Amino acid sequence: MSLSQTAYEKILEYIITGKYKPGSTLKEEELASLLKISRTPIREALVRLEKEGIVTKNGKSFTVIPLTENDILQLYEVRITLESQSARLAAMRATNEEVEKILKIMKEIKDTTVTDPLTLANLNGNLHRAIAEASHNRYLIEILDNIRLKLKIIRVTLFTSFQRRDDELREHESIVIAIKNRSPDLAYDMMKMHEEKVLEYVRQNVLPILFR
Repeated sequence: MSLSQTAYEKILEYIITGKYKPGSTLKEEELASLLKISRTPIREALVRLEKEGIVTKNGKSFTVIPLTENDILQLYEVRITLESQSARLAAMRATNEEVEKILKIMKEIKDTTVTDPLTLANLNGNLHRAIAEASHNRYLIEILDNIRLKLKIIRVTLFTSFQRRDDELREHESIVIAIKNRSPDLAYDMMKMHEEKVLEYVRQNVLPILFR
């Protein structure tokens, strides 16, 4: 792994886990000292995060972009539509190998004994990414990748709830079964129901913590 990639992953982890909160200033020299990496890879990582809409350049430093309550709700509204369509297309277009990959990730999620919210959120993201890839629509994949990245801190918070974890597991199984059975409409409906439940949970349990 390159130093730039290492710096990118560590800085992103710090943002996702709240070490650097929305609105926080990121300085190259401080990050270089913290990560014990030269400033060039740090700068490359920050420029990449800027392109992804995670940070913004502010003079000689960078700032973690703050998401407002309305930003989060709007992103979820878009995500519901796109994730549902990706499930429909996956049920129609997935190769046998892609279905096997989706089933394998689902099994990993079911079998995991890990309780760390960040790890669980990453597993969840892997499943959604595999479903999107099986849609064979590169624009859909790119847009969903960007939305998931922006919402990752919210998604990590979801996995601090044991009840929500259990619900996620059941909902994901329904989606995966529909894709495996090549049932596009059912896959769409199951994903839409899942994402709508996530949004409702975020409204009731996550946003009040973040914004009130």
